[in-house]
Amino acid sequence: MKHLKNPPLVMSGLALGTLSFGNLLATYVSIFSYLGILAALFIYGILLVGMVRNLNDTKMQLRQPLIASVFPTFFMTGMLLSSLFLKVTGGCWLGFLTWWLFFLGNLVLIAYYQYRFVFSFSWDNVFPSWSVLFVGIAMAALTAPASRQFLLGQVIFWVCLLLTAVILPFMAKKTYGIGLGQAVMPNISTFCAPLSLLSASYLATFPRPQVGMVIFLLISSQLLYAFVVVQLPRLLNRPFNPGFSAFTFPFVISATSLKMTLSFLGWQGLGWQVLLLGEVLLATALVTYVYGAYLRFLFQNK
Repeated sequence: MKHLKNPPLVMSGLALGTLSFGNLLATYVSIFSYLGILAALFIYGILLVGMVRNLNDTKMQLRQPLIASVFPTFFMTGMLLSSLFLKVTGGCWLGFLTWWLFFLGNLVLIAYYQYRFVFSFSWDNVFPSWSVLFVGIAMAALTAPASRQFLLGQVIFWVCLLLTAVILPFMAKKTYGIGLGQAVMPNISTFCAPLSLLSASYLATFPRPQVGMVIFLLISSQLLYAFVVVQLPRLLNRPFNPGFSAFTFPFVISATSLKMTLSFLGWQGLGWQVLLLGEVLLATALVTYVYGAYLRFLFQNK
């Protein structure tokens, strides 16, 4: 069980996807929030212990541009966990402290990646997960109601929206112009994450969201979601590897943002509800599949 003792850092994406999935289902049945927290903490705990026990290997993994670009999910999970802790405790100081530590850790990782992989630009260092690297910090905006950092969240939203417009052409050229290795193909799923995260963040952090902006984010995020979904059979048609964690959070946040947007706009028609149900069911299937595959990967006797 060598993978259990030294898990891959990209497993943090599964922790984030599982935790977010629990929050999504909790809007239907509250107990799913606790189940999601427990399932995510199990994965997150294994990862934390593995990182501490294998510091040198952790450093080596972070020298790889693909892994480093996915690792912001570790800090995003931490911010989301901190926000849930703040809600449960009614604003305990420890929750604010951990939220800030994870937020600052995310900033440090972005700065590290820019210094090591962006300033000396090479297409070899460009991946679809740049959307996670540069826009994932919008989790600070999504969790603003718990951290009470609304102004910071609003600033981050606008910065991340601009960054999304900048990095999407790079992501597209690398993926469809230059090409990705077969093992990296699941990373394409992250194309649908940034605008969905920004859509949910906008509704969470702004006191009076503008309908025009909400609709713009809805249309653009759903177009990217559809763009990824049509590729999904091809992306899934390969042997499991740790990069499959990319199949979790992007689909969960897409369903979450759609649900939040429909509620805000009051669009409760049958067509919209069928679309939402489809996205929730797809997210359920993907998170369940990847979580089970990861458990087999971690506990296999090889």
